[in-house]
Formats: sequence, structure tokens, C-alpha cells
Amino acid sequence: MSSTKTPLTPAREERELISSDSLLAPFISVNPGRMHGEPCFRGSRVPIQHLFDHLRAGDPLAVFLEDFPTVSREQAVAVIDLASRGLLEGLRLL
Repeated sequence: MSSTKTPLTPAREERELISSDSLLAPFISVNPGRMHGEPCFRGSRVPIQHLFDHLRAGDPLAVFLEDFPTVSREQAVAVIDLASRGLLEGLRLL
């Protein structure tokens, strides 16, 4: 009888999808092998979506940062700035 165990689900490939020269790279990580590929704050397992959920709920940035201490204020502010810049640039193309 063989004692070799097979995984129940195939492992997701660990690879970063955001290139290191991207403006996003210092702040955001997208890796199919972590958090099902959900965009997260670099160096954490905190999805970017959590930041926007907190803000939409009316929470100040300080509350988000207290809830997720692995995310720095610099990271959170940069993600907000990048999101607003992307939105405004898209609207200017209309």
C-alpha cells in the first residue's frame, strides 16, 4: 500500500502578476497562489477591496488601519491616489 498523499485540490501557481517596474508594485500584489489572486496590499493578505468597503461604510482611514495593522498608511493612501487617478484619467477620455 502506498503512503503517497495527493492534494485534494491542485496548488495554485505562486507568481506575481504586477511587474516590478509598475507604479502599483510597491503597494499592490496580485498572485494567483495567494488569496485566490485577489489584489492585496503588498506584504499582506489584506485585499484592496477591504479598504474601499471601509470607506464606503463611512469609516475613516484610521479605522481601516487599526483593523488591518499589516497595511501602512502610505500603502492605503497610495492605493486611494492610484484609484482616483485611474478614474479621472478614464473620465477624461470620454
